[in-house]
Amino acid sequence: MVPGEGPRSRRSLNSPRPRSWWWRRRRPTRLVLSLASLLLGTTILAIPFAPWILYHTFKLEPSFPYATRLAGTNLLPNVSDAAKPLPAGNRLVIPKIGVDVEIIDGQDERALWRGIWRLPQTSSPDRGGNTVLTGHRFQYLAGPRTLYLLDQLVTGDLIIVYWKGAEYDYRVFGRRIVNPNAVEILNDTSKPQLTVFTCTPVFSTKQRLVLFAEPIVTAQPDYLTP
Repeated sequence: MVPGEGPRSRRSLNSPRPRSWWWRRRRPTRLVLSLASLLLGTTILAIPFAPWILYHTFKLEPSFPYATRLAGTNLLPNVSDAAKPLPAGNRLVIPKIGVDVEIIDGQDERALWRGIWRLPQTSSPDRGGNTVLTGHRFQYLAGPRTLYLLDQLVTGDLIIVYWKGAEYDYRVFGRRIVNPNAVEILNDTSKPQLTVFTCTPVFSTKQRLVLFAEPIVTAQPDYLTP
């Protein structure tokens, strides 16, 4: 070793090695991938809260995707059903929160993955009594097929059921939060009633949010008469 070069040699061994041209050229790519991963992760985390954010931010008007006998009445004076079709099959429509989903008749909870489940031991709109419907509170990208915003309904809000080619209109008159074993909400009633329930709070199956609705009696066109 040449005298006087020892310290310089040690510094050269400890100094960081220069980046190769390949590493420098890939820096923009790595930056883009990192930003894309961050954006994707943020989106995945935000999706569960999107319905609540959109509802409270934009204050959307009630949605009426199909013909309704209430259009132009004192209940919905500014709504027109001109050129709107009747739905194919049985459907639940909740205009205030944008719900429009097929009602599924099934023997078990697997029906919930296809839409709103009408519990088989309960009645149906054309038979009177207590018609009980339930649905998931949240599913990724399910949009109007879930009951995410059911807690936003209050007394007097409108619920529409299209059943076997006829329209049945209901007005919310009550709500309860019950435990999952509260089977009394399935009991039949002497008067026609619609019961709709889902899990609460959001992202939990701890309890059930239950809404009760009664029929709205009004004149209607022949093609919507039950």
